[in-house]
Amino acid sequence: MLGKKITAFVMASTVAGVMTAGCGSVSTSSHPPAAHSGPVTITFMEAMSSGTLKTAMQSLVSQFEKTHKNITVDLEVEPSYGVLKTKIEASVTANQAPTIAQAYEDWAAGYANSGAIVPLSAYVNGSNGITASEKSQIWPGVWTDQFLPDGKMWMWPFNKSDFVMFYNQTWLNREHLPIPVTWSQFASDAQAVTSSSANTWGVSIDPGSSSGAANGTYFFVALIRAYGGHLMKNGKPTFNTPQSRAALSYVVHMYQNGSMKFGTNYPGQTALGAGHGLFDLSTIASYYYNQQAIGGKFAMGVAAFPKGPVGEGNVMQGTNIVMFSSASTRQKNAAWTFMKWLSEPAETAYWATHTGYLPVTRAALPLMKTYYSTHPYQKIAADALVYARSTPPVAGMEQAVGALSNAIQAATIAHQSVSHALATAESQAIQDLSSAK
Repeated sequence: MLGKKITAFVMASTVAGVMTAGCGSVSTSSHPPAAHSGPVTITFMEAMSSGTLKTAMQSLVSQFEKTHKNITVDLEVEPSYGVLKTKIEASVTANQAPTIAQAYEDWAAGYANSGAIVPLSAYVNGSNGITASEKSQIWPGVWTDQFLPDGKMWMWPFNKSDFVMFYNQTWLNREHLPIPVTWSQFASDAQAVTSSSANTWGVSIDPGSSSGAANGTYFFVALIRAYGGHLMKNGKPTFNTPQSRAALSYVVHMYQNGSMKFGTNYPGQTALGAGHGLFDLSTIASYYYNQQAIGGKFAMGVAAFPKGPVGEGNVMQGTNIVMFSSASTRQKNAAWTFMKWLSEPAETAYWATHTGYLPVTRAALPLMKTYYSTHPYQKIAADALVYARSTPPVAGMEQAVGALSNAIQAATIAHQSVSHALATAESQAIQDLSSAK
């Protein structure tokens, strides 16, 4: 699951000016702390285990505890999302679940089905909840992402990112090519620089595999959406639709003319950095690593994903926070206070500027003007949250999306028809979702 293993990049420098009072500390919450009769400890199982991810998380917890004297937050840090998922499931089985934890949408669906977590609507709409104005400031896609198909809110937003288009600005200028704003222009630019003699091409992607989707798979999901398609309808996978077939035909065409190549372990980043590939399609979290790969050899540009025939398509990445049903009432109330505090403008702005993730509320943007003036690529990604959506929040979706990885390779490498490749993927996805119930 390479796409989900991407974490936010380590910032090269500390950014000043996040808040009018300065970025060195987090402001006091705009809401008074929830009333507690005495000290309470909550546990937060998470995977922010290295670099500025770790230090920023620790700093936020420290600030929270200073302004919420009766609440102690114990961080249970895991080294990766894979380990995090395993530890969560083991702790639930052993009746030792944390109070809260990071979770992807499909994880949350499984936890909700088993009764391991609780819905959050009573907290969100309660006396210590959020106002209608605050709700309206959360990015629409981020807000929708907190709900499962049953219509209940089971999650609260935490670390979010989405996809952007990285490109070799120097090369683009030299060839007098436009920065593509449509996928048609993208394919045209990619083909224009493709040359077997020069060993150059448009873009490299990792199509992933049935055992785990990769960035190339999520690019394809975004492309399906840009063509007007969806991954599910009425609770069933809809992979073999006219829109999906058009999107896969687009990929096949680029693969056949040599402007798109396949690889593993972030091949777009490798090709871009080596000067072989013009573009890299990845999350904004890749910015630092792409700059490292380039090493100052040329100027790198960043732009929003191009538009398709019906508009923008993008995939939201990152996790939310879930609350476990085994916690005591006092722990749940304290946990909600902490979760809500993390999402408030000053706190999410602090998190974004120190980790490279995106703020979960638009209300943070005025606090980040100085940051965006020196990191404009982050503003591009933040604006894309308006239309970015996660994959459907149902148990087994991770495996189901992996079936699309197979479809990409079947229609390109194996020369299967687009319809047959997608029909096979749809059948496999139906089995994956059925097995996860």
